[in-house]
Amino acid sequence: MVDLNSQDELKSFLIASQLLRADQWQQVEAELLNGEDVSAILQLMEGRHLLTPLQTRRILNGDTEGLVLGNYKLLYRNASGGFARVYRAETVDGQETVAVKLLRDRWASDPAAVAGFHREARICQRFKHPNIVPIYDVGSEGDFHYFTMEFVEGGNLRDFLRVRETLSPKECLRCVYEICSALEYALEKGATHRDLKLTNVLMSSHGVARLVDFGLAGAEVLAHAGTSDDVHRALEYASLERGTNAPNNDPRSDIFFVGSIMYELLTGTPTWPRTGDREERKLLSRYTNTAPIRNIAPDLPACVVNIVQRMMKVSPSDRYQSVGEAIADLKNAMVELGEWRETDEPDAVSLHLMSRPFELLVVDSRKKRKAALKAYFTKHGFAMSFVAEPTMALERLKSSSPPDGLLILADRFTDSALDCFPQIQAYARSMKTPCLAVFPAEERGRVDGRIRGTRYGATAYQPATLREIRVHFEQFSIS
Repeated sequence: MVDLNSQDELKSFLIASQLLRADQWQQVEAELLNGEDVSAILQLMEGRHLLTPLQTRRILNGDTEGLVLGNYKLLYRNASGGFARVYRAETVDGQETVAVKLLRDRWASDPAAVAGFHREARICQRFKHPNIVPIYDVGSEGDFHYFTMEFVEGGNLRDFLRVRETLSPKECLRCVYEICSALEYALEKGATHRDLKLTNVLMSSHGVARLVDFGLAGAEVLAHAGTSDDVHRALEYASLERGTNAPNNDPRSDIFFVGSIMYELLTGTPTWPRTGDREERKLLSRYTNTAPIRNIAPDLPACVVNIVQRMMKVSPSDRYQSVGEAIADLKNAMVELGEWRETDEPDAVSLHLMSRPFELLVVDSRKKRKAALKAYFTKHGFAMSFVAEPTMALERLKSSSPPDGLLILADRFTDSALDCFPQIQAYARSMKTPCLAVFPAEERGRVDGRIRGTRYGATAYQPATLREIRVHFEQFSIS
């Protein structure tokens, strides 16, 4: 608990805790008189978007522990479950936005729950797949246990359905294909999901499905978590497996729950009644008395209906026996409906690129900024190299070992970048190497008059955040 009674105490706390930088305090200090109480000062800062409602509310309540965890400060609460809460957060320097998953207080004193939470994070930290949200840092501070993930702009599938109500068969096939691709990859790494539901599938702003919360990822976790009845986050799975005499951690259970997601995406109707009652959730009949999908959506294509029905067979032996089998039928259905694209099947070059880090060549001459760039992008799985001039970058593009992507920070050599970038664009287009030149904002008129941005030769202007730059290149590294 922190009791703040004066302007000076509030200033010291905000800066010492890293919720606020000294220069941010100075932005409002000139507007302060001597008579404002702490509440009025916090409201002013919230109005200036220097603090968020979550932060000001907790400061006023004296509940400030855990607002800053490691290098991250919590901004807003995004989701809450029985086991953990998820927050939108950013680094204390404001350069990167992340999601923070924080173990709830009630479990923080349970050694088994804490161990399982960290084990989940370590298992999933190995995953590098375009349809799985990556985990970055895993940490703890006192009783606070957390890990950070990529923050996905968009919402989960339940939010998506609130707006759309249903997905078309083509859209649904695409979404479920991406889910299954992620599951197949995870299984190759020795993990099943164990908590598939609408809220654990995010739909990015680019329309890509991304899996989160591999709740009990694999047999290793189950072995440490006790009996299946004790594993509260896998209750649906445990009920299905117990009722059908399936083995614990059966990969075919994930397939059943993918089918339930597909059912709801196509019909807008929950596959079974939602309830928080544990006894109801243990009943096999809850999961096996679902109305046939044809009764609710009679106009669905037969190829789509057949996939849903097979995924949701009560007997595990009647379902797809592997995610790969389901993917084959999803592909065939997409071909039948005209949704499959040739680019969906990765060629040998794409597979090779996915097997090694994406090499980003950066044109920059500032020592401190280069160090910051290397630390940030290396953390996110990139391999980094640097040159000092745009002409040197052009020579690298022409060489026998060109980079996978090129970033030009053109604030110190704007003229050279303007002269060289059209040639860089030409090489980048021919080799499909994404290049991005970031120019000073005051040079926009001159840049726009000489350069036309393209897919493989894009331009941007300061201020550009590291996250925005990373996202730009990631769309190429996973395509």
